[in-house]
Amino acid sequence: MSILKRLASLSILPKLVLTFLITLTPLYIIGWRMNEVGSRHVQKEITDSLVSRTSLYMNMLEFDLDSVIRQLQEYVNDDDLLKLSSASEFMTEIEKMQAQLRLKNRLNQLKSSSKFVENAIAFIPQMNRVVSANDNVIGSFDPEEFEGLNKSTNRFEAPFLVWNNRVFISLPNPDPAVAGDQEPVFLLAVEISRSELERALQEFTNEGGRTALVGGEQPFIVTGGATAVDQELVRDFKKAGEHAAEDQLQAVDWKGESYLLVSNHSNRLDMTLLMYVPENKVNASLEVYRFWFYVLSVVSVILVILFSYSIYLIIHMPLKRLVRSFRRIEQGQFDQEMHYPLQDEFGYLYGQFNGMVRRLDVLVHEVYEQQYRARLAELRHLQSQINPHFLYNSYFILYRMAKQRDHDNVIYFTKHLGEYFQYITRDGSDEVPLSSEVHHARTYAEIQSIRFSERIEVAFEDVPENVRDFPVPRLIVQPIIENAYNHGLENKRRGGLISVGFRIRQSAIDIVIEDNGDDMSADKLRLLQASLQDKAEPTEHTGLLNVHRRIIIRYGGGGLKLDLGAEQGLKVTITIPREGGGADVSLIDR
Repeated sequence: MSILKRLASLSILPKLVLTFLITLTPLYIIGWRMNEVGSRHVQKEITDSLVSRTSLYMNMLEFDLDSVIRQLQEYVNDDDLLKLSSASEFMTEIEKMQAQLRLKNRLNQLKSSSKFVENAIAFIPQMNRVVSANDNVIGSFDPEEFEGLNKSTNRFEAPFLVWNNRVFISLPNPDPAVAGDQEPVFLLAVEISRSELERALQEFTNEGGRTALVGGEQPFIVTGGATAVDQELVRDFKKAGEHAAEDQLQAVDWKGESYLLVSNHSNRLDMTLLMYVPENKVNASLEVYRFWFYVLSVVSVILVILFSYSIYLIIHMPLKRLVRSFRRIEQGQFDQEMHYPLQDEFGYLYGQFNGMVRRLDVLVHEVYEQQYRARLAELRHLQSQINPHFLYNSYFILYRMAKQRDHDNVIYFTKHLGEYFQYITRDGSDEVPLSSEVHHARTYAEIQSIRFSERIEVAFEDVPENVRDFPVPRLIVQPIIENAYNHGLENKRRGGLISVGFRIRQSAIDIVIEDNGDDMSADKLRLLQASLQDKAEPTEHTGLLNVHRRIIIRYGGGGLKLDLGAEQGLKVTITIPREGGGADVSLIDR
């Protein structure tokens, strides 16, 4: 009990350190146990993997080579081979050649039946000929090779025969074990490809180890990437594996280095598959994890101490000052002003405490101003729906065409003029689909084309399909085009161009309107940009400012961005925010 009282009387910093250490202790113990269990699990998985792979690979080799042996046995009764080996003297040369070619084709099939077959050979002593799958012509008889392969083997227990460091499966007929000294009528042999075996063994191996095949009665060793050291090591490992349980992992020391060894003996092929891995490579990843676990433990303790001290400085001390200030306010000392050097949450809290009344006044003023500007922007929106100058000019153009009896253009002009005024005077929602807003701007451009047909052209991109129905405020595109006619291209005598394009982003839709007025300077651009940012009320109505403020009030963001165009004209980008954004939207550039 006295210990608890002493701990309770400690200052904040030691309490924080102890609290974090006590909290982290169970997590540390669990992490240590998980690391140990994980290490044992990884070792077991590696062991099981080595054991299962040796069994799997040996079964694959048995299946592949057993198929070759069975096919070789079936060739004993081959008609062409029997005729050539026993009745060749009664055959014509053409019959002999045809029989040899058919036999060669079948030997080719035997060779291609397994990637481990280097060559398939038929020795015919009576004809003094050798038919081989690898030769393009019928070869001459090699007595030394024939004698080397003319030995009896048990094809079901020890099928291999080694001659001149080459591995064969030999099938003399009749078998010397039965015929005694009688010379075979023919001899069939399959040469096993050492290179393919080595390549397969290299594919079998991982974790930095090696795999080797070792013959039983016939002494041969095949390793993946064989070296002299490997040959010696494999011989010693084969002896060690003979005294170990089948398919069991064992640790073997060889010249001061420890290896993990798994052996699998095939009674069917009389050979042993050895898989050996240096133990340090197997445990290397586990040692790395264990090292970093200890590093993490030490770093965690250091971080706990630093974190506790930082919390003491960052939270406890500012909070203590704030409590003292509140107590002075409770005593009626309202002239308190706290100072905090940082701009974090406490700095914000201190600032709000000091300027609460001023902030309330500012907020009330801002709300009133925002409502006033919203009403004023709406009023100017209604006022800007019908431009008197545009109306007068339209009637004058209509009068002129009627006087000239230009009936086709009168019909064309009045149709677009009707659509224009129908759009700007209709009641209902202040938002319309983007396609409708762009159509209205096209209608305005068609009307203006009657007046400026030789001077100004308007080029519209197609509205992207995925935003055609996106709702936008009415009359945001046409006023910008009208501004380009009245200010950007007013002095352009020919070659005037206004282009309208769209950029679709995940968070917003950009409508880009650019003219080639070529009289926009950097100074003029800065004045226009400043007018958009000026919160003071304008002395006269401008289409750019009207559109900009209506978008800001409606969405709380977006609006107009002004830049210099490619040909020194004005480039206006109308940004309409997209609530919630979107996925997989495409980008369409002008």
